[in-house]
Amino acid sequence: MALDPSDAAGLPNELTAMYSEAELMLLTALAEAIAAGIDSPEWEARQPAEMLKFRRQAEVLAAQLQASMPAMVTAAVAGAAEIGRQAADDDLDELDEVDPKAERPRREAQTRQATGEAWHTLATATQRLPSAAGELYGQVVANIQARNVDVPHARPTRPGLLGAPTAEGTRLDAAQQALDELTKRGITGFRDSCQRNWSLTSYVEMKSRSIVNQELIAAHADRLLERGQNLIVVSSHANPAPQCQPYEGQVLSLNGETGTVIRPNATGGPAVKVRIKATLADARRHGFQHPNCRHAVTAYIPGASRTFTTKPNPEGYEATQRQRFLERQIRDCKRRAAVAVTPAAKREQAQRLKALNATMRAHLAEHDLPRRSRREQATGAR
Repeated sequence: MALDPSDAAGLPNELTAMYSEAELMLLTALAEAIAAGIDSPEWEARQPAEMLKFRRQAEVLAAQLQASMPAMVTAAVAGAAEIGRQAADDDLDELDEVDPKAERPRREAQTRQATGEAWHTLATATQRLPSAAGELYGQVVANIQARNVDVPHARPTRPGLLGAPTAEGTRLDAAQQALDELTKRGITGFRDSCQRNWSLTSYVEMKSRSIVNQELIAAHADRLLERGQNLIVVSSHANPAPQCQPYEGQVLSLNGETGTVIRPNATGGPAVKVRIKATLADARRHGFQHPNCRHAVTAYIPGASRTFTTKPNPEGYEATQRQRFLERQIRDCKRRAAVAVTPAAKREQAQRLKALNATMRAHLAEHDLPRRSRREQATGAR
């Protein structure tokens, strides 16, 4: 059986959905808290207490996430390791001259280590959630205040302070503008090793997907090597990424071997000349098996496996990337709807969603692509 990344793609979905729902819940609570009594003269004086209440909501959610996260991470990492090992065994169990399976996986200790590192990474991010949420609340309030010097009720305002754009209309309108501007990327402040700033959901999804993919690939490679096999062959599919297409149908090695080698024929015929395109490590350094990669790999059996070449399809790939862009726009529209506090904003997002859905349908029909509705959800894995 080929090692197909899609077999493990759903393993972190429950984890990602849990964090996504928590983020959307906080954004909705933020919008409701900001809009409550916004025309009241006491609104501004109430904000410190409201912000404290909002932060406590975030603390409760963070505690719930911390309690549920470890078991989900453990299941996802262990599941990826098992799928990787099983894919290798399915390829090799029918062969005569192959080393037997070990009673205990060679990679067991590394899997435990990967699980522990994932726990620590996500626990640190979760611990950061209340302060990030509190900071966002404070930024929204400050932005409203800067836009509305006179704290208007139903009349236009003077120019804003601190360089903020002047609000159009009432203080509720100013709140909507601030919410749209400051929540368009979600609750941010979660940084990776390169110090890039992520939203909570995007960070958890990126980390969990990376951890699962790494364990899946490592467990598969380790089991093949454990059983005396060091060559794999790459599958092909429609509209491949340009960094992956050169490896389609080609042989890669797991132990550093490259060039042309001679291998015994597994079917009993004459020896087979095998051209090794690259090592798996080198192919990955050049972008193969990127986070959204759909290429499968399977053990290369000399005399039984076939190799082939494919041609680049930049137009097809661009069509899939356009689909990804529209999916992000639909998710953004749904997130903006969650923080809509004015009738005009709610109507605008409803109309925008209708237009985006029409654009998506036309694009998919033009390029004969399947719709991935799961990737359009405001919550859940992408």
